[in-house]
Amino acid sequence: MQFGLKATLLAVFLLASNAHANEPSEAELQQRREDAAQRYEQGVQAYQEGRHKDAIDLFLEADALAPSSALSFNIARAYEKIKDTSNALRWYRDYLRREPEADDKAAVGALIEEYEKVLEAKGLQQLSVLSEPETATVRVDGRPVGVTPWTGDVPPGSHTVSVSLRGYADAERQIALASDSAQDVNFRLQPATEATPVPAAVPAAAAATAPPAAAPADSGAAAEPQGIGIVTYVVLGAGVATLGAAGAFELLRGSAEDDAKNAKTQIEKSDALDTMDSRQTTARVLAGVGGALTIAGGVLLALDLTRGSDSSARVDTPPEPELAASGACTFSNCFVSLQGSF
Repeated sequence: MQFGLKATLLAVFLLASNAHANEPSEAELQQRREDAAQRYEQGVQAYQEGRHKDAIDLFLEADALAPSSALSFNIARAYEKIKDTSNALRWYRDYLRREPEADDKAAVGALIEEYEKVLEAKGLQQLSVLSEPETATVRVDGRPVGVTPWTGDVPPGSHTVSVSLRGYADAERQIALASDSAQDVNFRLQPATEATPVPAAVPAAAAATAPPAAAPADSGAAAEPQGIGIVTYVVLGAGVATLGAAGAFELLRGSAEDDAKNAKTQIEKSDALDTMDSRQTTARVLAGVGGALTIAGGVLLALDLTRGSDSSARVDTPPEPELAASGACTFSNCFVSLQGSF
């Protein structure tokens, strides 16, 4: 059964702007119409010259700019020429979907049945997933396969088809794909706000007999006793770490002292002694800072434990002590600054 290409009148492109949900400006629409008509004419020329793959690309571009049933038919014809029966089936089905009362409906239907049998012999069948609005993500048996409108060849049988689109409620459907005929699955997506279920009102009788709701816990006297504060842990940890660093510098000082004893030249001995003095100073400063932080942490710990032991007897719990420590070292000396309130 042979067909020629369908003539696509320029009027088709002039009316195609209704297919766009968010209508562009009139100037943009006019440009689309002109571009679609130009690609259609180029596609016809490529088809007639036997450049069927080029014709497919040009027809698809024209259809993206100004969708029409005639373009669907011509795309299917071009796919037939390159023996791509799956895509020919897809676009013949799209043609009848766009123009269900076409004059050649019976002839195109016969072609569709023929290509469905070809897929059936391969153990596959064609499935199309459509949604309103379009561009929803399609999943077949949980696996993303594309966006609507989507068409693919899958094994016949039971499948789970779901679609999702930002701002809309997800939709899912169980289907049974026949082995001998293609199938369309249509979704009309609902805005997420409309799809959110509203809790049912409690009947008056039930409300009267329902137990009173528990009163919110008082943040004062009924509050749980506070434990050791995070500041306490930080200060104690900093103190221990600083003391550990002081010990490390002391070990390094001893190493520098050994280097000074074993120096072979006066310059090496002088450098080693300078290093030893610097490390000794750093170790002493760090020891002082570590000791101060450890003492401060001990004070905070005592305050935390005292506050925790009698918190049940007080309504207002005093704020946790605040302590800030800062320090720095240069090549010649180190300093530390502690400030806070208890």
